[in-house]
Amino acid sequence: MRLFELAGPDPLTVSLISVISQLKADIENGNASSTWTVDDLLNRLQDNDITLDRNDLYDMIKQPPLDKFISNIQGDKVIFKGQDDAVGEPDELENQKVVDQMAKHAMK
Repeated sequence: MRLFELAGPDPLTVSLISVISQLKADIENGNASSTWTVDDLLNRLQDNDITLDRNDLYDMIKQPPLDKFISNIQGDKVIFKGQDDAVGEPDELENQKVVDQMAKHAMK
């Protein structure tokens, strides 16, 4: 993460990036569990004075800055970037990417 990514008018966004980035680093280093549910993540954010609901989280992972850290939410499980190789079938992941791209193009 670069310093200019944290320079912004919204302190909530800065806090959110910091917490999610630290959590992802902890997971990669083995200092935190690699299995996170939506409720676990929302509780972690709440512990850091960031209040989001499920719908906010689902919307936010599709756009910057969270799209750099969280690749998907499957059921109740949060999939961080780098973990998606181990989850699901490769064809299933590729199909989901195609569907996401088609949905984005349809919305334009």
